[in-house]
Amino acid sequence: MQDTLLLREARLFELPAIAEHWLAMFEEVGKYREHQFAPDWRARFVDHFTRAINARDTAYFVAVDGERVVGTAGAMMTSGYPADINGIRNGYIFGVHVDVQYRGRGIATNLTQAAVAFLKERKPWSIRLHASPFGRPIYERLGFEPTNEMQLRGPY
Repeated sequence: MQDTLLLREARLFELPAIAEHWLAMFEEVGKYREHQFAPDWRARFVDHFTRAINARDTAYFVAVDGERVVGTAGAMMTSGYPADINGIRNGYIFGVHVDVQYRGRGIATNLTQAAVAFLKERKPWSIRLHASPFGRPIYERLGFEPTNEMQLRGPY
């Protein structure tokens, strides 16, 4: 990583900037567009992740250049079904995104490694993520393997 960049756990006041990276990630891979979200999605994002981060089972990691967030990666322990029944919790990595002009410097790799370390401290059964075509080579280098997950695409 470059000397001018700092990688660290995100601070709650940075959640609005992180939300913009989350949107950019979805738009770049063509999965969602902002007009498909609820009009108040940014407030929902900040509210959800404020609660989740305060519960300590979720964290966001950021790469910052000065005060500017230039890369993000989220990590959370799953809850709900089936974990509430079988007692097996998994880790999930999400929201990995780096500004275009900062790519190719190892930032996504370093952010993902920070997210993996956060999750390993919580002893998950496994750690999963959904890989975009851009991210797949990074995740494979880090030891992630493809699974049998499938989906029916909507909307319905």
